[in-house]
Amino acid sequence: MLRTALLPAFVTMAFTFAACGPSDPTPDPDPNGDAPGETLMSALDRDLSPQVDETDQAQLSHDNRGFAFDVLHELPSDSGENVFFSPHSISIALAMTYAGASGATHEQMGELLRFYLDEEVLHPAFNALDLDLATRSDVEVDEDGGDPPILNVVNAIWGQRDYPFANDFLDTLAVNYGAGLRVMDFLTSPEESRQKINEWVEDQTNDRIEELLPENSIGPDTVLVLTNAIYFLAGWHAPFEESLTFEGSFTRPDGSEVTTALMRETYAESNSYYLGDETVAISIPYVGRELSLIALMPTDGDDLEAWEAGLDRDRFDQVVQNLQPGIGSLVFPKFEFNGEYDLKEIFEVMGWEDYAQLQRMLESGLNGLEISGIFHKSFIALDEEGTEAAAATAVVVVDTAAPEPNYDLAFDRPFYYAIYDHPTDTILFLGRVFDPTVEE
Repeated sequence: MLRTALLPAFVTMAFTFAACGPSDPTPDPDPNGDAPGETLMSALDRDLSPQVDETDQAQLSHDNRGFAFDVLHELPSDSGENVFFSPHSISIALAMTYAGASGATHEQMGELLRFYLDEEVLHPAFNALDLDLATRSDVEVDEDGGDPPILNVVNAIWGQRDYPFANDFLDTLAVNYGAGLRVMDFLTSPEESRQKINEWVEDQTNDRIEELLPENSIGPDTVLVLTNAIYFLAGWHAPFEESLTFEGSFTRPDGSEVTTALMRETYAESNSYYLGDETVAISIPYVGRELSLIALMPTDGDDLEAWEAGLDRDRFDQVVQNLQPGIGSLVFPKFEFNGEYDLKEIFEVMGWEDYAQLQRMLESGLNGLEISGIFHKSFIALDEEGTEAAAATAVVVVDTAAPEPNYDLAFDRPFYYAIYDHPTDTILFLGRVFDPTVEE
Protein backbone atom coordinates (compact mmCIF):
# COMPACT_ATOMS: atom_id res chain seq x y z
CA MET A 1 0.00 0.00 0.00
CA LEU A 2 1.29 3.42 -0.93
CA ARG A 3 2.42 5.50 2.03
CA THR A 4 0.48 8.71 2.48
CA ALA A 5 2.28 10.09 5.54
CA LEU A 6 4.16 13.31 4.84
CA LEU A 7 7.84 13.66 5.51
CA PRO A 8 8.88 15.65 8.57
CA ALA A 9 8.88 19.39 7.96
CA PHE A 10 12.65 19.65 8.20
CA VAL A 11 13.14 17.99 4.83
CA THR A 12 11.61 20.95 3.02
CA MET A 13 14.19 23.19 4.68
CA ALA A 14 17.18 21.32 3.31
CA PHE A 15 17.99 23.93 0.68
CA THR A 16 18.98 26.46 3.36
CA PHE A 17 22.19 24.60 4.24
CA ALA A 18 25.47 26.43 3.56
CA ALA A 19 29.13 25.59 3.94
CA CYS A 20 32.35 27.30 4.82
CA GLY A 21 36.05 26.72 4.78
CA PRO A 22 38.20 25.97 7.80
CA SER A 23 39.47 29.53 8.08
CA ASP A 24 36.19 31.14 9.13
CA PRO A 25 33.82 28.52 10.52
CA THR A 26 30.74 29.43 12.51
CA PRO A 27 29.58 26.23 14.20
CA ASP A 28 25.88 25.63 14.32
CA PRO A 29 25.06 22.63 16.53
CA ASP A 30 22.19 21.56 14.27
CA PRO A 31 20.68 24.26 12.04
CA ASN A 32 17.63 22.30 10.93
CA GLY A 33 17.24 19.85 13.76
CA ASP A 34 17.86 16.87 11.51
CA ALA A 35 21.57 16.13 11.60
CA PRO A 36 24.05 14.72 14.09
CA GLY A 37 26.99 16.84 15.19
CA GLU A 38 27.59 20.44 14.22
CA THR A 39 27.35 22.03 10.79
CA LEU A 40 29.86 24.66 9.77
CA MET A 41 28.05 27.61 8.22
CA SER A 42 29.43 30.59 6.27
CA ALA A 43 28.24 33.89 4.91
CA LEU A 44 27.66 32.20 1.55
CA ASP A 45 24.07 31.02 1.39
CA ARG A 46 22.58 28.96 -1.39
CA ASP A 47 21.92 30.96 -4.55
CA LEU A 48 18.13 30.75 -4.84
CA SER A 49 18.06 32.61 -8.18
CA PRO A 50 20.87 31.20 -10.32
CA GLN A 51 21.23 32.91 -13.67
CA VAL A 52 21.54 30.14 -16.26
CA ASP A 53 20.90 30.42 -19.98
CA GLU A 54 17.97 28.29 -21.18
CA THR A 55 20.22 26.64 -23.75
CA ASP A 56 22.70 25.59 -21.07
CA GLN A 57 19.87 24.32 -18.85
CA ALA A 58 18.51 22.24 -21.72
CA GLN A 59 22.03 20.93 -22.42
CA LEU A 60 22.39 19.73 -18.82
CA SER A 61 19.09 17.85 -18.95
CA HIS A 62 20.03 16.39 -22.35
CA ASP A 63 23.39 15.19 -21.04
CA ASN A 64 21.88 13.82 -17.83
CA ARG A 65 19.43 11.70 -19.81
CA GLY A 66 22.32 10.32 -21.84
CA PHE A 67 24.18 9.41 -18.64
CA ALA A 68 21.04 7.72 -17.28
CA PHE A 69 20.90 5.28 -20.20
CA ASP A 70 24.68 4.76 -20.10
CA VAL A 71 24.34 3.51 -16.52
CA LEU A 72 21.19 1.52 -17.29
CA HIS A 73 23.07 -0.64 -19.81
CA GLU A 74 25.79 -1.44 -17.25
CA LEU A 75 23.47 -2.50 -14.42
CA PRO A 76 22.83 -6.24 -14.02
CA SER A 77 20.18 -7.44 -16.44
CA ASP A 78 21.55 -10.62 -18.04
CA SER A 79 19.79 -12.82 -15.50
CA GLY A 80 16.48 -11.02 -15.81
CA GLU A 81 16.94 -9.03 -12.63
CA ASN A 82 14.81 -6.00 -11.90
CA VAL A 83 16.63 -2.66 -12.05
CA PHE A 84 15.74 0.64 -10.43
CA PHE A 85 18.03 3.58 -9.64
CA SER A 86 18.07 7.37 -9.54
CA PRO A 87 20.38 8.87 -12.18
CA HIS A 88 19.54 12.30 -10.78
CA SER A 89 20.79 11.36 -7.32
CA ILE A 90 23.97 9.86 -8.76
CA SER A 91 24.64 12.89 -10.97
CA ILE A 92 24.26 15.33 -8.08
CA ALA A 93 26.46 13.40 -5.65
CA LEU A 94 29.18 13.12 -8.27
CA ALA A 95 28.77 16.73 -9.43
CA MET A 96 29.65 17.77 -5.88
CA THR A 97 32.66 15.46 -6.03
CA TYR A 98 33.58 16.81 -9.48
CA ALA A 99 33.93 20.27 -7.94
CA GLY A 100 37.00 19.01 -6.08
CA ALA A 101 38.53 16.84 -8.81
CA SER A 102 41.44 17.70 -11.09
CA GLY A 103 43.71 16.14 -13.70
CA ALA A 104 42.81 12.70 -15.05
CA THR A 105 40.11 12.20 -12.40
CA HIS A 106 38.36 15.40 -13.49
CA GLU A 107 38.67 14.48 -17.16
CA GLN A 108 37.37 10.93 -16.75
CA MET A 109 34.49 12.01 -14.53
CA GLY A 110 33.47 14.65 -17.06
CA GLU A 111 33.36 12.13 -19.89
CA LEU A 112 31.59 9.39 -17.95
CA LEU A 113 29.01 11.71 -16.38
CA ARG A 114 28.59 13.72 -19.60
CA PHE A 115 29.49 16.94 -17.82
CA TYR A 116 30.07 18.85 -21.04
CA LEU A 117 29.25 22.31 -19.66
CA ASP A 118 32.05 24.43 -18.20
CA GLU A 119 32.02 24.26 -14.42
CA GLU A 120 31.15 27.96 -14.15
CA VAL A 121 27.84 26.96 -15.75
CA LEU A 122 27.51 23.31 -14.71
CA HIS A 123 27.08 23.83 -10.96
CA PRO A 124 24.62 26.77 -11.26
CA ALA A 125 22.67 24.70 -13.81
CA PHE A 126 22.36 21.82 -11.34
CA ASN A 127 21.24 24.37 -8.74
CA ALA A 128 18.57 25.78 -11.05
CA LEU A 129 17.39 22.28 -11.93
CA ASP A 130 16.93 21.25 -8.30
CA LEU A 131 15.24 24.51 -7.35
CA ASP A 132 12.82 23.99 -10.22
CA LEU A 133 12.09 20.41 -9.14
CA ALA A 134 11.42 21.66 -5.60
CA THR A 135 8.38 23.55 -6.90
CA ARG A 136 6.56 20.38 -7.96
CA SER A 137 4.95 20.20 -4.55
CA ASP A 138 3.49 23.69 -5.08
CA VAL A 139 1.12 22.59 -7.85
CA GLU A 140 -2.48 23.69 -7.35
CA VAL A 141 -4.86 20.78 -6.95
CA ASP A 142 -8.64 20.74 -6.95
CA GLU A 143 -10.25 20.00 -3.61
CA ASP A 144 -11.06 16.44 -4.65
CA GLY A 145 -7.98 16.02 -6.83
CA GLY A 146 -5.71 14.37 -4.30
CA ASP A 147 -2.60 15.61 -2.50
CA PRO A 148 0.19 17.42 -4.37
CA PRO A 149 3.28 15.34 -5.11
CA ILE A 150 6.18 15.30 -2.67
CA LEU A 151 9.59 15.60 -4.31
CA ASN A 152 12.52 16.35 -2.02
CA VAL A 153 16.17 16.40 -3.03
CA VAL A 154 18.67 16.89 -0.20
CA ASN A 155 22.46 17.16 -0.19
CA ALA A 156 24.96 16.98 2.67
CA ILE A 157 28.70 16.60 3.07
CA TRP A 158 30.39 15.04 6.07
CA GLY A 159 33.98 16.01 6.82
CA GLN A 160 36.67 15.08 9.31
CA ARG A 161 37.04 17.65 12.08
CA ASP A 162 39.91 20.12 11.50
CA TYR A 163 40.73 18.71 8.07
CA PRO A 164 42.11 21.36 5.64
CA PHE A 165 39.31 21.44 3.05
CA ALA A 166 39.58 24.24 0.51
CA ASN A 167 37.26 27.21 0.94
CA ASP A 168 36.51 27.37 -2.80
CA PHE A 169 35.41 23.73 -2.86
CA LEU A 170 33.12 24.06 0.16
CA ASP A 171 31.70 27.36 -1.05
CA THR A 172 30.81 25.82 -4.42
CA LEU A 173 28.81 23.13 -2.64
CA ALA A 174 27.14 25.67 -0.36
CA VAL A 175 26.10 28.07 -3.11
CA ASN A 176 24.96 25.51 -5.68
CA TYR A 177 23.94 22.41 -3.72
CA GLY A 178 22.88 23.74 -0.32
CA ALA A 179 25.29 21.32 1.33
CA GLY A 180 26.72 22.26 4.71
CA LEU A 181 29.83 20.57 6.08
CA ARG A 182 28.72 18.25 8.87
CA VAL A 183 31.65 17.85 11.27
CA MET A 184 32.46 14.20 12.01
CA ASP A 185 35.18 12.24 13.79
CA PHE A 186 35.93 9.45 11.33
CA LEU A 187 39.41 9.05 12.81
CA THR A 188 38.40 7.76 16.22
CA SER A 189 34.73 6.83 15.64
CA PRO A 190 34.35 5.48 12.09
CA GLU A 191 31.53 3.06 12.86
CA GLU A 192 29.55 5.62 14.83
CA SER A 193 30.03 8.09 11.97
CA ARG A 194 28.78 5.52 9.45
CA GLN A 195 25.68 4.90 11.51
CA LYS A 196 24.95 8.62 11.86
CA ILE A 197 25.17 9.19 8.11
CA ASN A 198 22.93 6.19 7.47
CA GLU A 199 20.41 7.50 9.98
CA TRP A 200 20.36 10.86 8.19
CA VAL A 201 19.70 9.12 4.88
CA GLU A 202 16.88 7.10 6.44
CA ASP A 203 15.30 10.30 7.78
CA GLN A 204 15.48 12.04 4.40
CA THR A 205 13.92 9.08 2.57
CA ASN A 206 11.10 8.35 5.00
CA ASP A 207 12.97 5.23 6.21
CA ARG A 208 12.94 3.71 2.72
CA ILE A 209 16.72 3.70 2.25
CA GLU A 210 18.54 1.89 5.04
CA GLU A 211 22.24 1.12 5.45
CA LEU A 212 23.36 3.12 2.41
CA LEU A 213 26.93 2.88 3.65
CA PRO A 214 27.69 -0.81 4.21
CA GLU A 215 29.84 -2.18 6.99
CA ASN A 216 33.54 -1.34 6.72
CA SER A 217 32.90 1.37 4.10
CA ILE A 218 34.01 4.03 6.62
CA GLY A 219 37.37 3.81 8.35
CA PRO A 220 39.88 5.97 10.22
CA ASP A 221 41.29 7.10 6.87
CA THR A 222 37.91 8.49 5.73
CA VAL A 223 37.93 12.28 5.58
CA LEU A 224 34.87 13.15 3.49
CA VAL A 225 31.51 11.65 2.52
CA LEU A 226 29.28 13.41 -0.02
CA THR A 227 25.63 12.36 0.07
CA ASN A 228 22.44 12.97 -1.87
CA ALA A 229 19.00 11.69 -0.95
CA ILE A 230 15.83 11.92 -3.02
CA TYR A 231 12.28 11.10 -1.97
CA PHE A 232 9.15 11.03 -4.14
CA LEU A 233 5.53 10.37 -3.20
CA ALA A 234 2.64 11.04 -5.57
CA GLY A 235 -0.84 9.79 -6.31
CA TRP A 236 -2.10 9.13 -9.81
CA HIS A 237 -4.10 11.89 -11.49
CA ALA A 238 -6.69 9.16 -12.07
CA PRO A 239 -6.18 6.30 -9.56
CA PHE A 240 -6.73 2.73 -10.64
CA GLU A 241 -9.90 1.08 -9.34
CA GLU A 242 -8.89 -1.56 -6.80
CA SER A 243 -11.94 -3.63 -7.72
CA LEU A 244 -10.52 -4.09 -11.22
CA THR A 245 -7.15 -5.44 -10.02
CA PHE A 246 -6.82 -9.14 -10.77
CA GLU A 247 -4.33 -12.00 -10.48
CA GLY A 248 -2.85 -12.64 -13.89
CA SER A 249 0.21 -13.94 -15.71
CA PHE A 250 3.35 -11.91 -16.35
CA THR A 251 5.83 -13.32 -18.86
CA ARG A 252 9.48 -13.14 -17.83
CA PRO A 253 12.41 -12.64 -20.24
CA ASP A 254 13.09 -16.39 -20.46
CA GLY A 255 9.49 -17.04 -21.53
CA SER A 256 8.32 -18.48 -18.21
CA GLU A 257 5.27 -17.02 -16.53
CA VAL A 258 4.59 -15.80 -13.00
CA THR A 259 1.28 -14.91 -11.38
CA THR A 260 1.06 -11.36 -10.06
CA ALA A 261 -1.40 -8.57 -9.25
CA LEU A 262 -2.32 -6.63 -12.39
CA MET A 263 -4.14 -3.30 -12.24
CA ARG A 264 -6.58 -2.43 -14.99
CA GLU A 265 -8.08 0.70 -16.50
CA THR A 266 -10.85 0.69 -19.09
CA TYR A 267 -11.58 3.72 -21.27
CA ALA A 268 -8.90 5.71 -19.47
CA GLU A 269 -8.82 9.35 -20.60
CA SER A 270 -5.91 10.85 -18.64
CA ASN A 271 -3.01 8.86 -20.11
CA SER A 272 -0.90 9.58 -23.18
CA TYR A 273 0.40 6.86 -25.45
CA TYR A 274 2.92 6.11 -28.20
CA LEU A 275 2.63 3.34 -30.79
CA GLY A 276 5.76 2.99 -32.90
CA ASP A 277 7.30 0.40 -35.18
CA GLU A 278 9.82 -0.60 -32.48
CA THR A 279 8.41 0.78 -29.23
CA VAL A 280 5.07 1.20 -27.50
CA ALA A 281 4.72 3.42 -24.44
CA ILE A 282 2.25 4.82 -21.94
CA SER A 283 2.53 7.98 -19.84
CA ILE A 284 0.48 7.84 -16.62
CA PRO A 285 0.26 11.28 -14.99
CA TYR A 286 0.49 11.98 -11.29
CA VAL A 287 -1.58 14.59 -9.44
CA GLY A 288 -0.93 17.99 -11.00
CA ARG A 289 0.06 16.36 -14.33
CA GLU A 290 3.58 17.83 -14.17
CA LEU A 291 5.06 14.42 -13.34
CA SER A 292 4.22 11.09 -14.89
CA LEU A 293 5.38 7.50 -15.09
CA ILE A 294 6.47 6.63 -18.64
CA ALA A 295 6.63 2.90 -19.39
CA LEU A 296 8.16 1.56 -22.61
CA MET A 297 8.38 -1.91 -24.13
CA PRO A 298 9.18 -3.38 -27.55
CA THR A 299 6.34 -3.52 -30.04
CA ASP A 300 7.32 -7.12 -30.75
CA GLY A 301 7.51 -8.93 -27.42
CA ASP A 302 9.77 -11.62 -28.89
CA ASP A 303 12.60 -9.20 -29.67
CA LEU A 304 13.44 -7.91 -26.18
CA GLU A 305 17.23 -8.35 -26.32
CA ALA A 306 17.70 -6.43 -29.57
CA TRP A 307 15.28 -3.73 -28.42
CA GLU A 308 17.15 -3.31 -25.12
CA ALA A 309 20.43 -2.83 -26.97
CA GLY A 310 18.95 0.08 -28.90
CA LEU A 311 17.23 1.76 -25.96
CA ASP A 312 19.03 5.05 -25.41
CA ARG A 313 18.39 8.74 -24.87
CA ASP A 314 17.45 9.35 -28.50
CA ARG A 315 14.80 6.63 -28.56
CA PHE A 316 13.44 7.77 -25.20
CA ASP A 317 13.28 11.40 -26.35
CA GLN A 318 11.52 10.34 -29.53
CA VAL A 319 8.85 8.59 -27.47
CA VAL A 320 8.35 11.54 -25.12
CA GLN A 321 8.13 14.04 -27.98
CA ASN A 322 5.49 11.95 -29.76
CA LEU A 323 3.22 11.04 -26.84
CA GLN A 324 -0.39 11.86 -27.63
CA PRO A 325 -3.55 11.90 -25.53
CA GLY A 326 -6.15 9.24 -26.16
CA ILE A 327 -8.74 6.93 -24.69
CA GLY A 328 -7.81 3.31 -24.11
CA SER A 329 -7.47 0.38 -21.77
CA LEU A 330 -4.39 -0.43 -19.73
CA VAL A 331 -3.11 -3.36 -17.68
CA PHE A 332 -0.16 -2.59 -15.43
CA PRO A 333 1.46 -4.62 -12.62
CA LYS A 334 1.67 -3.62 -8.99
CA PHE A 335 5.21 -4.03 -7.70
CA GLU A 336 7.74 -3.14 -5.03
CA PHE A 337 11.50 -3.30 -5.45
CA ASN A 338 14.74 -2.41 -3.68
CA GLY A 339 17.97 -1.82 -5.59
CA GLU A 340 21.56 -1.76 -4.32
CA TYR A 341 24.56 -0.96 -6.52
CA ASP A 342 28.31 -0.60 -6.11
CA LEU A 343 28.74 2.23 -8.58
CA LYS A 344 32.51 2.32 -8.44
CA GLU A 345 32.67 -1.16 -9.93
CA ILE A 346 30.20 -0.15 -12.62
CA PHE A 347 32.04 3.08 -13.45
CA GLU A 348 35.34 1.25 -13.76
CA VAL A 349 33.75 -0.91 -16.47
CA MET A 350 32.58 2.32 -18.13
CA GLY A 351 36.13 3.67 -18.28
CA TRP A 352 36.69 5.68 -15.11
CA GLU A 353 40.09 4.60 -13.83
CA ASP A 354 41.64 7.49 -11.87
CA TYR A 355 40.00 8.25 -8.51
CA ALA A 356 42.93 9.94 -6.80
CA GLN A 357 43.24 13.47 -8.22
CA LEU A 358 41.07 15.47 -5.85
CA GLN A 359 43.46 18.34 -5.13
CA ARG A 360 40.78 21.02 -5.39
CA MET A 361 39.12 19.66 -2.26
CA LEU A 362 42.11 20.67 -0.16
CA GLU A 363 44.00 23.80 0.68
CA SER A 364 46.73 24.65 -1.83
CA GLY A 365 49.71 22.30 -1.95
CA LEU A 366 48.05 19.34 -0.24
CA ASN A 367 47.13 16.03 -1.82
CA GLY A 368 46.54 12.39 -0.98
CA LEU A 369 42.76 11.98 -1.31
CA GLU A 370 41.09 9.16 -3.22
CA ILE A 371 37.52 8.01 -3.81
CA SER A 372 37.21 4.64 -2.06
CA GLY A 373 33.55 3.89 -2.70
CA ILE A 374 30.43 5.11 -4.50
CA PHE A 375 27.25 3.56 -3.10
CA HIS A 376 23.67 3.78 -4.35
CA LYS A 377 20.41 2.36 -3.03
CA SER A 378 16.87 2.72 -4.32
CA PHE A 379 13.27 1.83 -3.50
CA ILE A 380 9.98 1.93 -5.41
CA ALA A 381 6.43 0.84 -4.58
CA LEU A 382 3.64 1.22 -7.14
CA ASP A 383 -0.04 0.44 -6.58
CA GLU A 384 -3.55 1.64 -7.43
CA GLU A 385 -3.10 4.93 -5.54
CA GLY A 386 0.24 6.07 -6.92
CA THR A 387 3.98 5.69 -6.47
CA GLU A 388 6.50 6.04 -3.65
CA ALA A 389 10.17 6.10 -4.60
CA ALA A 390 13.42 6.94 -2.87
CA ALA A 391 17.13 6.75 -3.57
CA ALA A 392 20.41 7.86 -2.07
CA THR A 393 24.01 8.09 -3.21
CA ALA A 394 27.19 8.39 -1.16
CA VAL A 395 30.73 9.11 -2.32
CA VAL A 396 33.39 8.15 0.24
CA VAL A 397 36.78 9.91 0.11
CA VAL A 398 39.79 8.66 2.06
CA ASP A 399 43.22 10.10 2.84
CA THR A 400 45.73 7.74 1.26
CA ALA A 401 48.60 9.62 2.90
CA ALA A 402 47.50 8.62 6.36
CA PRO A 403 50.07 6.30 7.98
CA GLU A 404 49.25 2.63 8.03
CA PRO A 405 48.99 1.11 11.51
CA ASN A 406 52.05 -0.95 12.47
CA TYR A 407 50.39 -3.17 15.03
CA ASP A 408 47.12 -4.58 16.24
CA LEU A 409 47.50 -5.70 19.85
CA ALA A 410 44.99 -6.65 22.51
CA PHE A 411 46.21 -7.14 26.06
CA ASP A 412 43.30 -9.40 26.88
CA ARG A 413 45.41 -12.19 28.43
CA PRO A 414 48.08 -12.32 31.22
CA PHE A 415 50.91 -9.83 30.80
CA TYR A 416 53.83 -8.21 32.68
CA TYR A 417 54.52 -4.48 32.84
CA ALA A 418 57.10 -1.98 34.06
CA ILE A 419 57.16 1.70 34.88
CA TYR A 420 60.50 2.71 33.49
CA ASP A 421 62.66 5.83 33.55
CA HIS A 422 64.52 6.01 30.22
CA PRO A 423 67.15 8.67 31.04
CA THR A 424 68.43 6.57 33.95
CA ASP A 425 67.42 3.13 32.64
CA THR A 426 65.61 2.56 35.92
CA ILE A 427 62.71 0.22 36.48
CA LEU A 428 60.59 2.12 38.94
CA PHE A 429 57.83 -0.44 39.14
CA LEU A 430 57.40 -3.94 37.78
CA GLY A 431 54.39 -6.16 37.80
CA ARG A 432 52.15 -8.59 36.02
CA VAL A 433 48.41 -8.97 35.49
CA PHE A 434 46.76 -12.37 35.60
CA ASP A 435 43.31 -11.14 36.61
CA PRO A 436 42.53 -7.41 36.27
CA THR A 437 39.38 -7.77 38.39
CA VAL A 438 41.32 -8.70 41.55
CA GLU A 439 42.20 -5.63 43.62
CA GLU A 440 44.58 -7.29 46.16
